[in-house]
Amino acid sequence: MKMCLSEGMKRIKELEKRKEALLFNETRRMCVSYREGETPAAADYDYAATRAAVSKIDDEVRAIRTAISRANCTAEAEEGCTIGEALVLVAQLNARAERLNMLASREKLVRRITQTGVLEYTECNYDPEQAAKDAEKINSRIYRLQLAIDRANLNTYIEV
Repeated sequence: MKMCLSEGMKRIKELEKRKEALLFNETRRMCVSYREGETPAAADYDYAATRAAVSKIDDEVRAIRTAISRANCTAEAEEGCTIGEALVLVAQLNARAERLNMLASREKLVRRITQTGVLEYTECNYDPEQAAKDAEKINSRIYRLQLAIDRANLNTYIEV
């Protein structure tokens, strides 16, 4: 079966939901409670069939994940950067942007009065406005990378 990476990811989600439903139903039906002297109600639970269904789902998910992983290592998201590299770079840039946003939120100079009544100043050893500009540049780069990843996920096909 041929599908694009986005389809593969959606198929994995669908399969995981199906597996979750199977396991939920198994939990509900795997045991029967009854009182002494009563005949247990017949359960529509089949241990072997459930194991086989879960195993089939796991096999398909594993095949799709493996194909996606291979494609992520070879398909380009943007010039010189594979999808896998772009995903790692996005995570790194998000961490940088978060740190720069924290730095940008600081005041350049803060004045406070201590408990003993002494005037104390705290001054940043950097320019918070520059940190905000740098964060904006990084956020723009993240946006472009995410678009490139999305485009690659739609245009890269795998065989499962």
